[in-house]
Amino acid sequence: MKPTLIFAILAAGSCLGMKTASYESAMSPTTLGKRDAYSCYGSTNTSVSDCEKILDTIRNDTQQDIRLYSNVCAVWNEGTCNVRFCAQPFVSKPVIRSAEWLVTYISSPILDGCISKGNLGVISDNPNINSHTGTYRLWVS
Repeated sequence: MKPTLIFAILAAGSCLGMKTASYESAMSPTTLGKRDAYSCYGSTNTSVSDCEKILDTIRNDTQQDIRLYSNVCAVWNEGTCNVRFCAQPFVSKPVIRSAEWLVTYISSPILDGCISKGNLGVISDNPNINSHTGTYRLWVS
């Protein structure tokens, strides 16, 4: 099965008038910072090898930066693995992450710490993962 990339727009009509922002003014940290958090939860039968195929797809993408606007998600699916990277509602600047950043933090802590142990995983740039605060959420299920 060939991996697919789906961009889902979950915004209200008024949010779709996206403004062009320069790369310098966008939020683009390169590492998981002090205020970032991850959590393992629930249970899953997600295959680590399916998730590794998604990592290969992300790593080999010619567009190395992923830019998401408020309430927009990038979604990858392969077999039993689903990866969803979303900008939180109400962010005023695009959330930009490199393909390498995504691969790094999907691999560890999510794949190593959650999926390989039979749990789902989520990363956020705010320790209150269940709230609308912060700029992004990265789910692997």
